[in-house]
Amino acid sequence: MFQHQANQIITTHQKDSRLRLPGYGLPLDYFPVEKNIYGVESRSMFPSALDDRDIEDGYTDQPAQTLREIAMVEVMEALTDIPEWWKKVHDPKVAEEWKAQAFNSGRDISPNMADWIIEELRFKAMVYEQYQSVALYNGDVTKSDTNVPPELIKELQTAAKVLEYDEPELQFYNPGRLGRQRDLIAMALYPLVYGKSRILTDKVIGLDDALRHAGQGEVIPIPGDTGITREDMSWRVSERADIQVRPYSRNYQYLPSDWELGDDGRWRILTYINNLHPIKHRNLYKIIEDVFNCVIKQWNSTMTPLKDMLHSRTRIEYRKAEYYPLPKEILDQAPKIQGKEAQSEFELRYEEWRMEHYRAVQPDVGKFVPWAVPKSMMSKLPEDLPAAVRITRGVDLNTDYKERGLQVITRILGVDLTPENPDYQTDWHVEGQMNEHICAAGFLTFESENMEGAMMEFRNIVDTDTLDEVEHEPNDFVWLKQVYGLENGAPAVQQTGSIRSKIGRMIMFPSTIQHRMTRFQLKDKTKPGHTRMLVFFLVDPNIRIISTANIPPQRLDWTLDMKDDGNLKQAMAKAALENKDKKGNMPMSLSEALETRLDVLQTLIDFMRYQQVAFESRVLNL
Repeated sequence: MFQHQANQIITTHQKDSRLRLPGYGLPLDYFPVEKNIYGVESRSMFPSALDDRDIEDGYTDQPAQTLREIAMVEVMEALTDIPEWWKKVHDPKVAEEWKAQAFNSGRDISPNMADWIIEELRFKAMVYEQYQSVALYNGDVTKSDTNVPPELIKELQTAAKVLEYDEPELQFYNPGRLGRQRDLIAMALYPLVYGKSRILTDKVIGLDDALRHAGQGEVIPIPGDTGITREDMSWRVSERADIQVRPYSRNYQYLPSDWELGDDGRWRILTYINNLHPIKHRNLYKIIEDVFNCVIKQWNSTMTPLKDMLHSRTRIEYRKAEYYPLPKEILDQAPKIQGKEAQSEFELRYEEWRMEHYRAVQPDVGKFVPWAVPKSMMSKLPEDLPAAVRITRGVDLNTDYKERGLQVITRILGVDLTPENPDYQTDWHVEGQMNEHICAAGFLTFESENMEGAMMEFRNIVDTDTLDEVEHEPNDFVWLKQVYGLENGAPAVQQTGSIRSKIGRMIMFPSTIQHRMTRFQLKDKTKPGHTRMLVFFLVDPNIRIISTANIPPQRLDWTLDMKDDGNLKQAMAKAALENKDKKGNMPMSLSEALETRLDVLQTLIDFMRYQQVAFESRVLNL
């Protein structure tokens, strides 16, 4: 990633224009700033692991978790998969059964840990009653099985099938390892293409007049270079000759749609969703709106840690490395330096011996203390609980961004497996590039047939300060491996857990962590199977980017069924037929769009490799 800031043009946080935007009227790497109470200006955006400045400053860090704590979270993750867990956890008999289940899970669970698990779930149950979602992983990664009602899931299933059958020419699979994945609503098809797409210079368009403006506007110029050189990037990136991409693309950008909050408190889609026909599939727009409005509180819960750094904490503290005594006969076998053996070779051999024979005393958990408590819940906590950490700066999309509105990139993702291709997974990644400024994502599984095992896994960058404070002997790192699962000299990254994907479940997570989809496999290996997901990528609402309000529809086929007066429609249809096989025209033919799509996907793959290296650029050096 990058460290360079000199080329930034910084303006104070004002009511932003919908016409002057990053990459058009503003530098591509523009960001808004605001003054704090001391008059110091700083970026007023949510932190992101796509931005090396945030990684460097520790804004994407999460507390280092012991393996025992990760085991506790795994148990709680399984228990919160039980239907109506938020009710059952208050039953003393059920609580004892769940404790026994934790002891028999094969994980290292102590009695204190089992008690904590039940007490935390009882607290989380109170939060669930308010937000209809639960967050167990620092971040917050949230899941909900009740926010989107079953009848809405069925409507989405029906509408998606219509979409799938209505546009058979768009049913193609993504290249490479993603060859089992296809999009019913695609992001990489007909994106913003600098130097080719047309942008409206003096107005914005809405959902109802989008088709009338197809082909209008001026060609958007290729934006100027951000000035970021290889020397400005993370050292792990700059030393890799095979990585040539930059954090901002001067070629492409995914196009979000604009949303506004109505007087009735519901968010509505203002501008067309890229690759979803605004007239033919208007019913799907309504369904997408309904789903989004069902999960507003979950968005708030997921994004609050981006604003309130007290939200993340550890359940188990570890202050001093201690080991169980070794028998004398084992100690007598300790390696000794041999002849001309180099000191470094001996130390490595000695450390390997210690790793094999020493066993660290594992830390235990104390009494449960609630934290990240919403203000509205403080009075509901039992009086005998210790002092709670209250959320003081929570996110509320309806309040914080009512005037400004939101921008959302919408996708319907399909995974199709066959007996010949029976499994699927993705690499670790953060969604998008810097151009899109995606701050959080939501994945709703709404259909699954003959599939099992599908999971979303998560990992984060570790705050190393607490590890530096652990009291230990010089050159002793056995505790680091045995207590935290980390290694000195390796990337400061922890894989913290996973969430099962199933019909009706919305999984949300911020862009401060990486995720991957994994373990998608056929239940019956002799038959095909598939999964469908509705995906929302929320653009950081503190900045506005070029959207479908600015870029008229670019699909040539949409101009053939425009709703307008006969003369205009006839003229546009004629122009469309004339331009069908020509390159460089707008609207764009499908054949040209598919060529562009391959370039977009390759750019994304290159950037994912770049971001992967940057994500692992912090190395443990204790």
